[in-house]
Formats: sequence, structure tokens, C-alpha cells
Amino acid sequence: MLKITTQVNRGIIFIRLEGNLNSSTINTFYDELNYLLYKQGIHYYVLNFKNLDNIDQNIFTKFQNILTEIFLSCGQVVMCGVNKLQKRVIGTSKDKLFYVNEEQDAFKYLKI
Repeated sequence: MLKITTQVNRGIIFIRLEGNLNSSTINTFYDELNYLLYKQGIHYYVLNFKNLDNIDQNIFTKFQNILTEIFLSCGQVVMCGVNKLQKRVIGTSKDKLFYVNEEQDAFKYLKI
């Protein structure tokens, strides 16, 4: 099961994930991000993975598609709670994707 909580602070949406992110739950996450991106027009995201119990490595292709959609809409993403292997799999995108240890560090990277 995946629990998603959201909070907006200074025009940035903070998305906190809890539980399991796997092939059964990735579509719930994808649908939430699509709604925020296309229906709400949000372009600045902080994705907090710290409280996930399990991340299935097979979901990263779908996750990279989600990131690409955000980047194509001139969005930026800060990720929190991602380990070194996951960073390597997700990759980098200069001026669009940032990794931090704590959520509040996102304000150093995202300027609205």
C-alpha cells in the first residue's frame, strides 16, 4: 500500500510517500503527479522517499517517464531520501533535478 500526502509551501508542492512503491502502486503515484502537473499546473516538486518501506527497482523506468513529463513542462524536482544506487538509476538533469537530505534544503535549489 502507498500513502501519499501533499503540502504546498511557497509555491512548491511537497509530496511525501509512505509504504511501498512498486509495480502495484506506481500508477497511484503517477496519477497524482499527472493531476498536479496537468490539472493544477504545478511545476515545482519535492518528492520525499524517506518513509518508504520498500522501493521496487523495476518501477524506475516508469518513474523516469514521470520526471520527463515534469521537465518537458518546465518543471523542477527535488528528491529527498534516495540512496546512491537509486540516484544512479534515476540519473541527473542539470538545473531540473536535485537531491537533498532534508526537505527544507529544497528552498536552496527551487526559486520561484
